[in-house]
Amino acid sequence: MSLFNYEALDADGRSKKGEIDSDSERSARQSLRAKGLIVRKLRAAEQIRHRSKQAQASLRLNAAETVNFLQQLATLIESGMPLVDALSSIGEGMENARSMRVVSALRQQVMEGNALADALRTFGFDDVICNMVEAGEETGQLNAVATRLAELLERRQAISQELLSATLYPLIILGFGVIVMLFLLAVVVPQIVTVFERAGGDLPTLTIIVIATSEFLRNHGLLLILLTSAAVFSYLFAMRSEALRFQRDNLLLKLPVFSSLLLKSNTSRYARTLGMLLEGGVPALAAMKIAQQSITLLPMAKALADARAMLREGSTLADGLRTGGFVPLLALRMIAVGEQSGTLAAMLIRVADNYDKEASRNIKRLLTIMEPMLVMGMAIGVGTLAMAILLPIVEMNQLVR
Repeated sequence: MSLFNYEALDADGRSKKGEIDSDSERSARQSLRAKGLIVRKLRAAEQIRHRSKQAQASLRLNAAETVNFLQQLATLIESGMPLVDALSSIGEGMENARSMRVVSALRQQVMEGNALADALRTFGFDDVICNMVEAGEETGQLNAVATRLAELLERRQAISQELLSATLYPLIILGFGVIVMLFLLAVVVPQIVTVFERAGGDLPTLTIIVIATSEFLRNHGLLLILLTSAAVFSYLFAMRSEALRFQRDNLLLKLPVFSSLLLKSNTSRYARTLGMLLEGGVPALAAMKIAQQSITLLPMAKALADARAMLREGSTLADGLRTGGFVPLLALRMIAVGEQSGTLAAMLIRVADNYDKEASRNIKRLLTIMEPMLVMGMAIGVGTLAMAILLPIVEMNQLVR
């Protein structure tokens, strides 16, 4: 008999930690599942499993590789191929040595008798993936679960890519404008100043301001860079504090346009994750705790934790979410209908689809407004500098005449 340490969730979604004696890791997991626990971590008490955390982190699959892995897994299992052979085939098709080693190690653990979900946990796969795969293995629907997971991750990637593509053009405009203005201030203006000084006479107020700004940047530019870097590092260090992140998120939720976008995108992420976990057979309270981890706003995450506590006490999901005040009214109504009709999982995914589309429309609308404003701002900035340079030249020409 060996001693194993475990972390798990019970049917109410509460975290459980403890030790269990068992002949093997597999039998330990089976014993814990028989007690109604969803195992999150399990390792031998007297040894580190396989490799250090640093080595595990270096062997993780990235988002695109994970989607590819799940899609191939679903296809091969649906064709009737045994899991070990499917993993072998997937590993051979991986494009780089790192991902091949990950899949090879997964295959090895499955051959040793471990469940695929347990093997995935070893390499730090997301809790949603691990618990969905575990439910799929227990119900014999691993191919369907893998397909749904691939769709979930693919949708997340598509949204991130859409946001990146939409913001790329405004960022290029902003960056180019800043570079042009800095070049004019740091290079062009100092060269023209000497001409103005030789010519004598009074300079326009705008030109004086631009010259002063140029001299300040030349004399204190390094200090500004250091101060900016210090501010960035200070912010990153401060964000390690949960209390400060909570305050930051509260401030974000007060912004007129962005607050609505943040709430809708987080509602979509939570609803889709929860719906897929419920479809996979994960108990409601445990599924809510796992889905809560997908939320990026701490005040909303706290409200969802309170909703889970209310559900444990007999409340409905819609009522619990309504108390927090973060989930939009339409989503609450759809969730309530899903609970009453017994189609909660499907309704949650429908909620996610609706808010994904709405968030996408809002992002495009916002960027449509921002693009001309950025162009106008850059034009005003560069035009002001050009005006400051040209005004004294025009005045000197008039004096010569």
